[in-house]
Amino acid sequence: MQIPITQGDLNYLVYAGALGILIGFLFFIFFSYRRIRLLFRIHSIKKPVSPRILAGFRNLFLIFIWLSVFGMVLFFGFFLLSYHAFTYEKPVAEIITRPSDRSNISQVTLVQFFPVDSKTSRYFLIKGDQWMIEGDILKWDNWLNFLGLQTRYRLTRIRGHYLSTEAEINQPHTIYSLIKHENHPLWRHLYEYGHRLPFVSSVYGNAAFQGLGKNKRYLIYVGRSGFVVREGEKKK
Repeated sequence: MQIPITQGDLNYLVYAGALGILIGFLFFIFFSYRRIRLLFRIHSIKKPVSPRILAGFRNLFLIFIWLSVFGMVLFFGFFLLSYHAFTYEKPVAEIITRPSDRSNISQVTLVQFFPVDSKTSRYFLIKGDQWMIEGDILKWDNWLNFLGLQTRYRLTRIRGHYLSTEAEINQPHTIYSLIKHENHPLWRHLYEYGHRLPFVSSVYGNAAFQGLGKNKRYLIYVGRSGFVVREGEKKK
């Protein structure tokens, strides 16, 4: 379950905590300066000057409370930021399945969410017990995920999948490409040299599959380690 706040909101929380701590330290420096100045006055003049101990303790206590509150805000902000970074899943596509009149063939609608301002729908006839979607994954180092850099991906194919190995060998298959340039030079080089690049944890292929033959709606997300499929509510 995702926290219903954006990373920008979490950054503001961290900034607020850091700013509060900075102001608290400035208060402490000003408090220390005034106390030192008061002590010099006590020792430099003959007329006794009240050190105002109770007022000093009160101010020091208030500064401590201030630093504690904003310290907790900063800690809580970092905690939520790390939670968001390592659990965030970006919705990338929607798959709607419907049975057809022909045996072992289902109608599949794929809606891709990229680019963000347009949703492209494509229709396929899939043979098999399950649909399978395949793609490429570029996983960054963990500290880059913490800073907000998300896993890069591309959806490459949709195909049919059989539950048994014998059916996979003997039954007819359907497979469709989702991209124009399957042998894209960028991804080809990432597969070959990605493990040598700084900041890159891994580059690999990933697949997710679910059942066919019923009226179902699935949402596909990409997380830190690859594709995630969750069944969604049926559209009326």
